[in-house]
Amino acid sequence: MTKRTNKLLFILLAVCGIGLWTISGSSCKKDKDPMPLATTPLYDTLGWFIQGATGPVAGNGTKMIDDPDNPGQKIQAGRLAIRTVVGKSLMVIAGDTALAEYFPVLLAEVGAGNTTGYNNLLQSFTDFVQQAVSTQTGVYKGKSMRDAHNNTTYNRFGSAAVQKSTAADFDQFVGDVASAATSLNVPNSVIGQLGTLLYSVKGDIVY
Repeated sequence: MTKRTNKLLFILLAVCGIGLWTISGSSCKKDKDPMPLATTPLYDTLGWFIQGATGPVAGNGTKMIDDPDNPGQKIQAGRLAIRTVVGKSLMVIAGDTALAEYFPVLLAEVGAGNTTGYNNLLQSFTDFVQQAVSTQTGVYKGKSMRDAHNNTTYNRFGSAAVQKSTAADFDQFVGDVASAATSLNVPNSVIGQLGTLLYSVKGDIVY
């Protein structure tokens, strides 16, 4: 994981963490920008938001809470927050026909009712982001971002005819992330910052 990608993911989750205010049942006023607490580790802040954003923030990242998607199991609150945001983003991207050529294997599987690949992607992406923002080691065990976005090194991405992302499609991807953030009521000013940061790592995927 590059230092630049690590920084991007840190800020990305800061942005998406704001959206979790809506998921938890609170409301975001359009004339205010409710920012995560700058003095609190981001993983704690995310865990705090997913639990309703009440009480002390510190310690909520690693707090074990009930996993709503797996009855009887526990999950770190920070990880649940990250998984929620990642899942929303994947849904927006999966529904974008302009990007379908990059995910033929996954879309075919899901279309046939097989969600194994999707669940693996959700877990892997969640692992990647969790490790980036929590300082926990050994969580993500997948490929580098460059290898994961090149058909010659990862045959589930693209195809022999479409091996790597184009600049225009990267722009589309950024737009989809912004759309996901908007659906979570992330303030426009924050979405603008997110776009700037996404473009700072464009060279890791478009080369």
